[in-house]
Amino acid sequence: MSNKKKVIGITGGIATGKSVVTSYLRAHGYEVIDADAVVRELQEVGGALYLAIRDTFGEAYFLKNGELDRATFGALIFSDSAARNKLSSVQDAIIRTELFRRCETSQSEIIFMDIPLLFERDYTGFDETWLVYAPQDIQIKRLMKRNSLSESEAMLRIKAQMPIDEKRSLATRIIENCDTIEVLENQLASLISEI
Repeated sequence: MSNKKKVIGITGGIATGKSVVTSYLRAHGYEVIDADAVVRELQEVGGALYLAIRDTFGEAYFLKNGELDRATFGALIFSDSAARNKLSSVQDAIIRTELFRRCETSQSEIIFMDIPLLFERDYTGFDETWLVYAPQDIQIKRLMKRNSLSESEAMLRIKAQMPIDEKRSLATRIIENCDTIEVLENQLASLISEI
């Protein structure tokens, strides 16, 4: 392997099983930089995103103890495309800078970056992009079960993202997650052997 780091972007849609894939990678010794976890850190009281959200959206989305009210704020973001776009423009540069700072300072030769909005936000700089794929009907069923949502609530969250089939056309490699965990793990083992 060369001295150059190999950086692989991983994305998917809501309830496609991306967390199962990243758990597998971590269990097999690979570094995974999780964009959602980075965002949560940046949203902690006093963090860069916390301050940006407070300045942009105001006090109504914060609890009495000063923390971001994730439930109320999430409901706004999933139901209001203007608010979603406003949040994206505010947080994009902050998140992007922090993700790539972590990548640059990593000692790993192969780094996976788990970025849910990889295609939507036009992230670049990857050697490959892997899409964890499940068709929309499976996404809906999984999301309803996982989050105790109605079908319409699940659909609202899915519609807030780029269609999974559109993402499929943009990815370097597709990880089909429509079968058993064993089938998924066999696919992953095969993909890893190729890198």
